[in-house]
Parts: sequence; C-alpha cells; structure tokens
Amino acid sequence: MSTIDPSAVRAARLNRRPGAARVTIALLLQGAGGTLMGFGWPALFGGTIATPDGVFDPSIAALVGVIGGIPLTVIGTILWVGVVLKRPDLGLLFGWGAFWIGVGIGVFAASLSLPELPVLGPIAGAAALLGLAFVALGFVARRKRSTAATRQAEIMRTGVPVIATVSDKGYTRFHESDRILATVTFTFTDGNGVQRWVQRPVAIHASAPVENGQETQLWYDRTDPGDDDAIVVKLAVDSPLR
Repeated sequence: MSTIDPSAVRAARLNRRPGAARVTIALLLQGAGGTLMGFGWPALFGGTIATPDGVFDPSIAALVGVIGGIPLTVIGTILWVGVVLKRPDLGLLFGWGAFWIGVGIGVFAASLSLPELPVLGPIAGAAALLGLAFVALGFVARRKRSTAATRQAEIMRTGVPVIATVSDKGYTRFHESDRILATVTFTFTDGNGVQRWVQRPVAIHASAPVENGQETQLWYDRTDPGDDDAIVVKLAVDSPLR
C-alpha cells in the first residue's frame, strides 16, 4: 500500500530530465566511437594499400579501432536519442557533431602513422569541419526551439483557453518499444462556435497512453483562431516529439 500513486511516480521517473552526466557520457561515447573508427579503418586498409607487396597485416590498434568503434557509436547513439526525447533543448545534431569530430581526430591520428597516404590529412580536416558544422547547426536549432518555447509561453499567457479533445490518437498499439512517436489530432470549438482540428507530434509512453476522447488544455489566438502556429496544446507541450 502507498499514499502516492505508483503510476504517477513511474511516469515521473521515466520522464525525468537527463542530467549533465548522462548527456556528457552519450556525447563522449559517440565521439570515442568516431575516433576509434576514424583511426581503425585507414590503419586497417591504408597500410596494405601503401605496402608494395600488398600484404594484409593489420596492427592490433587498427583492429581495436574497427571492432571497438562500432559498438561505442551504437551505444552512444541509443543513449543520445533517449536524451533528446527528454531534453527539448537538445537535438540529434550535437550527437552527429561529436561523432564526426571524433572521426576527424581518428583519421588525423592514422595519418601520422601513414605519411605515405597524404590524402588522410584533408579527409581528417573535412570530417572535423563536418562535425563542427553539425554542432553549429545544433546551436541554431536550439535557439529556434528556445524562441518557439518563449512564444508558446506568451500564447498560453494571452491566448484563449479551451478544452480540446483527442479525436485521433495517431497510433494503434505499442510494439517492442514502450514509447511511440505519433501525430495526434485534437479538436476544439472556438469562441465563435466553429469546430476546428489541429495536429501535433507527441511522444507517448506506455505508462501514460493517449486515448481518443481524452481532454487537454488548448490555447488559441483570440484575433485569429485558425492560426495553427498560434495554437498551443498542453499535451503536446508536455510530451514533445523532438
């Protein structure tokens, strides 16, 4: 027995905002995976290409880079996707940036041991620049999300509040995963008696499923009820798909 709803406790735990440690670990894993693969693949095949007799005799370091880089990248990507689902202020671009910067570092390290392959230098630079471009785009996207959040808060403060109803939850059932990314359709009636529909992307967890007929708060612009960009749905704000 408990005086606290266990379902609410579980939902709060599952939706808990990832801390700095988890964010850092996910990025470091992707960066480390990129570095290992960036070093491993050129070192694995570059030496063979550069050898006159073409003998395939890869070093232990090259094998470790290739074999170890793949699982680190996969694990880091999975962790990062989980972070992004719960941190609207972040995005996938930062993860891609960490990976490609790591690739650049790895290829550069391989170029030091393979001076007979000068092409590795430009490849390392290009990979690092690509990673930095992803990071820069990530900050641009983050700023846009911050601006959108500020506008949402303003609409919620000055807009007309009504009760909206889920007319189409956008999914049938949960499959292997306990989280579904769906486009949910909401309907509401404005102050003029006009029924309207609006769709919003929502991350839905099995512990808190969205059902047809479910009600939620909605705000719209009193001067233009049909302006989709000026409509805020609480259920979508609480469970953003990004």
